[in-house]
Amino acid sequence: MTTSNNTEHANIAVITGASSGLGKQFYETIVHRYPDLDEIWLIARRKERLESLAEQFPNIHARVHAVALDLAEPSSYDELSSMLARRQPNVRVLINNAGFERKGLFRDMDPKDIEAMIKLDIMGMTMVNRVFLPYMSAGSIEVITGSVASFAPTPWQAVYSASKAYTRFLARALHEEERKRGVNVLLMSPGNMNTEMNVQAAATGKLGRLPYLDLKRETARTLMMAERGHATYTPMLFYKLYRIFAKLMPSALAVKATSFED
Repeated sequence: MTTSNNTEHANIAVITGASSGLGKQFYETIVHRYPDLDEIWLIARRKERLESLAEQFPNIHARVHAVALDLAEPSSYDELSSMLARRQPNVRVLINNAGFERKGLFRDMDPKDIEAMIKLDIMGMTMVNRVFLPYMSAGSIEVITGSVASFAPTPWQAVYSASKAYTRFLARALHEEERKRGVNVLLMSPGNMNTEMNVQAAATGKLGRLPYLDLKRETARTLMMAERGHATYTPMLFYKLYRIFAKLMPSALAVKATSFED
């Protein structure tokens, strides 16, 4: 349920991109995995969907807040910073998951789609870290959603792949910075998922033929890996093998195998 309770220093979980797909599944997993949380903040653009999700578990201890913000807009960071300064919570779990994907030949892509991927997948993900990390403490965990597209340059996903390569480097650096104070930052690099964004991207071509993840299983396993201090997690053997392939192969060869051109 939504509430405007002003309790300070509450133990909270924060999920961005929470309205559907992977973010929605993380919400359901967190509700059951951390029953002692005081609050759960669900952040996404679609207010109605967030409010519906906030009512999904009426009998849990945590108060669920629907926070309708577009993380591609700089003003959203100011609003979140104000909320945090006012509430002074302990962010026990942060799921940095908001993202946007479009597949296609770069020269034919809608410039608005290119801009949206850069704004949300790079700037939004980065600023969510800057806003929330100061409110995390020893024992807190963060999961950043990356992608197997970051392992090698991916034609027909050029901007998305490049944005996730940025995410991979930032997440690994933050893991090293934050571990010294007991905060663990884990990069989850999923492959195909049965989500709105992924289904649109995989509607045609090679991507749709790749194996799909069990989101319920993998969100639980990702949180377990984060609790244990791991820096990265790539679900499913197929994608683990792809990660090894991409690491061993020169990029000039790997890029030929990663192309989504039919």
